[in-house]
Amino acid sequence: MMVGDLVRIGAGGTSQFRVVEIEGTHARILGTLGAPGSYEFSMRLADLTPWTD
Repeated sequence: MMVGDLVRIGAGGTSQFRVVEIEGTHARILGTLGAPGSYEFSMRLADLTPWTD
């Protein structure tokens, strides 16, 4: 996984996020919908799955 990749949380996740930063075993991610009040947050890399259509 690299900065800029699109991911989902877990294999069955339906929301799309972009990896903003990677810090050791965690990534800071941000939702791609740009909803008001959205913010970056940290998730374990192990909990993220690459986004596929």
